[in-house]
Amino acid sequence: MNFTIEVKGMHCASCVGRVERQLARVPGVELAVVSLLGEKASVQGNDQVTSESLVQAIEKAGYQASASQPVRPVALWPRWSLGLLLGSLSMLAMLAGVHLNGWLEFAAASVVQLWGGAPLYASAWKAARSRAATMDTLVVLGSSLAYLYSTAILWRGGHHVATYFESSIFIITLVLLGRWLEEGARQKARQSLRGLLESAPQKAHRLRGDQEEEVLLSEIALEDLLRVRPGEKVPVDGLVVEGESNLDESLLTGESMPVSKSSGQSVIGGTINGSGSFTMRARALGQQTVLAQIAASVERAQLEKPPVQKLADQVAGVFIPIVLVLSVLVGLAWSAFGHPEIGLQAAISVLLIACPCALGLALPVAYSVGLGRAAQLGILVRNPGALEVAAQLDAVVLDKTGTVTQNRAQVVEVFAFPGFTEETVVRLAAALESRSEHPLAQAVVAHGPQSLPQVEEFQALTGQGVAGMVEGRRLRLGSPDFLGVDAQGDARTRIYLEVDGELAGWLALADPLRLDAEAAVQALQRDYEVTILSGDRQEVVQEVARQLKISSEGGLLPQDKKARIEALQKAGKKVAMVGDGMNDAPALAQANVSVALGWGSELARKTADVTLLHDDLSRLEQTFRLARAIRRTVRQGLAWAFLYNLLLIPIAAGLLYPRLLSPALAAAAMALSSLSVVVNALRLRWFR
Repeated sequence: MNFTIEVKGMHCASCVGRVERQLARVPGVELAVVSLLGEKASVQGNDQVTSESLVQAIEKAGYQASASQPVRPVALWPRWSLGLLLGSLSMLAMLAGVHLNGWLEFAAASVVQLWGGAPLYASAWKAARSRAATMDTLVVLGSSLAYLYSTAILWRGGHHVATYFESSIFIITLVLLGRWLEEGARQKARQSLRGLLESAPQKAHRLRGDQEEEVLLSEIALEDLLRVRPGEKVPVDGLVVEGESNLDESLLTGESMPVSKSSGQSVIGGTINGSGSFTMRARALGQQTVLAQIAASVERAQLEKPPVQKLADQVAGVFIPIVLVLSVLVGLAWSAFGHPEIGLQAAISVLLIACPCALGLALPVAYSVGLGRAAQLGILVRNPGALEVAAQLDAVVLDKTGTVTQNRAQVVEVFAFPGFTEETVVRLAAALESRSEHPLAQAVVAHGPQSLPQVEEFQALTGQGVAGMVEGRRLRLGSPDFLGVDAQGDARTRIYLEVDGELAGWLALADPLRLDAEAAVQALQRDYEVTILSGDRQEVVQEVARQLKISSEGGLLPQDKKARIEALQKAGKKVAMVGDGMNDAPALAQANVSVALGWGSELARKTADVTLLHDDLSRLEQTFRLARAIRRTVRQGLAWAFLYNLLLIPIAAGLLYPRLLSPALAAAAMALSSLSVVVNALRLRWFR
């Protein structure tokens, strides 16, 4: 049996691991996979397993869970916004040289610590009950030490004694702010999946004999005959049995050019019908349709664990217990030598000096500053954890249409047969196409003169071409098959013009490269293996790849793109996928890092880890460089935090006796350590 449980409250790899361990202990569970990004647990088990037992196990681990209805998370924005307000007022007062009453600072810190930090305390407590330590453990321990120590000296020395309440306020506030932003990004990703399924129409026209009736999609059965009118969406997957039309299949292929459909050819639910009308037979319904399978593919890929920063949590699980034990041992050792007061002071100093504020701030501050800089550069990062992987990429996979090309057909060549001129071919073709609604017609008209002759007896022949009378001459314009021309194909689309039964010439149309594509690809090639995967014809894709001097593969469906990325990953490569269409969603979800273009589909943008907001492909290489800079900054912060503790913990323990490190100085050193991490991260503000 398979179960899917919604889980709230996870925010790190340690959380995921603890939930998986608790689920594995449930009798009958065979496999448990927890997705941090998707906030879901996928469980396989025998008949002993129930959804209630799984929910209980997750709640025992300290998280919210539900198998039937959405879980409402704890509202974080009121908590962090209040903390930010109180902390800012305290900081402004200090900068202005105004010494606030100690009891006022105590009151402000108490509100933030006890009310704002309540979710963190609950999480840390439940982790402790599970004999684990997480980032919440770090945050709670650090903020609590600052708060409790400040409270103690306030009660002893009165309201004029310097305290460290600001530290406790800002630690809690910044962590809550990060959690709130993370939850917002996850919610948008889930909404995008629902939007994909909503691409299908809700009703269809079913034929029963000579009668036509409008029915809900849920009422359609296999083999039902359905009528699809001009401009409507195809309701389900099926086969055309009568009629012909041009369908917009950009939903699946990413290609804007319509595809001709006639009797015996397959059509896919959610695609948009053109000007023709046809009858189809339903062959796939519900979860069996291509559209539903794409959505399922995205969900499955999101259930796989994304790479996240694990180092801080792993270290915390060992470092925190060691520090606690060391603090106790230091106190006992000094007491054994007859110095209990020194022992108490040294024990407190060890706890304060070893407070993992710098360790806890190294990652969130670097990411916060880096993500802010990314936003300034037009780079929207929806999944910050993906940046770690982006710093370690081996390969970059590009979609073609709309990514490296302009997704706009243009006339690139005109040829005139003897007896005609290129100007005549363009003028007559543009005149005839001015009456057509075909997307290619717009490109031909745009290439022609502003003043065009009148068209009489116009006919649009679906899937073939157009015909009419212009200046007393009978014209036909369309595909080589339509005009009976034996033409050798190439990477371009050719349309032929016939004047009074004689071939006059042809026009070649193509989707040209983006102006910045070549430079952007060259920049990527310095560090990565770059390739194109596209749903367009193989010869078209090869021509684009030839211009860019990279490898390629065409004629791929969305599932095929996803499979190619899986193959690269199995070969040991970390892969980034760059796309702009709904058809790219499964591949984007499968990739280690997914990048969508801001001018692309909404689903692609919301499925992707990163979205490029500006119409500038060079931002792609800049994104990966920024990821490497953030990763480097995080590692520098962690290294400093470890070095700081390695050097100062022995001093706090009394190594330099009779010179002792007072708790006040220990707290100052802790603040300085945190400040150094923040200052180092601020360098990312000037990244280019």
